[in-house]
Amino acid sequence: AYNPLAQRAFWGPSPSSARAMQVEELNTPAVQDLEALDNEYLEVEKEYNDELSRLNQRFEAQFGVLLSKRNGVLTRQAQPGPLDHLCATRALPGFWRMVLLNSDEFQEDIERHDEPVLDYLTDIVWELLDESCRDKGFRIRFVFATNPYFSNELLTKEYHYEKKNPYVSDPEVCTKIVASPIDWHTGKNVTVELIAKKPKSGRRRVTKPKREEVPRPSFFRRCFRNLGPGEEIPEEELDEEEDHEDPDLMQYLLEDDHEQGVALRDYLIPHAVRWFTGEAIEDDEEASESEEGAEGSEEDDDEEDEEDDEDEDEATAAAGRKAAQRQGPAAGHRGVKGPKKKKSGKGR
Repeated sequence: AYNPLAQRAFWGPSPSSARAMQVEELNTPAVQDLEALDNEYLEVEKEYNDELSRLNQRFEAQFGVLLSKRNGVLTRQAQPGPLDHLCATRALPGFWRMVLLNSDEFQEDIERHDEPVLDYLTDIVWELLDESCRDKGFRIRFVFATNPYFSNELLTKEYHYEKKNPYVSDPEVCTKIVASPIDWHTGKNVTVELIAKKPKSGRRRVTKPKREEVPRPSFFRRCFRNLGPGEEIPEEELDEEEDHEDPDLMQYLLEDDHEQGVALRDYLIPHAVRWFTGEAIEDDEEASESEEGAEGSEEDDDEEDEEDDEDEDEATAAAGRKAAQRQGPAAGHRGVKGPKKKKSGKGR
């Protein structure tokens, strides 16, 4: 007979009863001793993080000196020329434009009309939002020379982090991105284009068509926008065919933008010259070979699965024939037959 008590003793308490047991046992001496040990662990962990932060600060100061020297090399005048006033990095004109164009993270975001603006980019640097705590996020600084497009000499992007669980070593989780607004000069905003608006028909007098600004794709539109809770989804990211807004879209945009920021911080800024020369670019042939290798392994797996299916079909058919033979002629008279063998997928 079914005995629920015996079953509970064998399988253990149900999840709901287990939670009730945990609540009752929270104040036991064992739990108190374990929590005391965990508090000591947290203190040692904090000491470790503080020491690691000091080590990072010491080496980041050395990195900063080297990157300042790099900027000095880029901005020094190699040979005087008539177009020097159009170049932010005179030693290598368009240095940062090429760095971004050669990176997988930014090359698809940069349009033709963005490139002349990026030629005025003098430097890209990063810094922590809080020097005493790396877990709060970081800031990217885009330094521009005086240019005819906007009045800003500095554009920034802040990546804000939030640690919700102190007991979990989460990877960097970005919860908000704050970008500085761009003060475009009149008629120089590359994120919009002027389109002539057709005059209304039926008018006797011929009037000049009105021109209106229409948004267009741009690195500056996509890069310098605020993302996170309380922010609206950018118009360029909305799908006109969708009747409703994807509730996860903002999170996708945050994660994608954060990946770009991390790439700048960890790879592009420290080793910019390698992207300028193309040394850091992944070879297309190597990438295609790796993709072909992955596809080949998938095809091999499919072939193995087909062979396994054929072996199972043959075994099933053989078992059916043996069963029919054991039942004798009478079974055959009743129309009992072994299962039909499936046709092989090979040789078609």
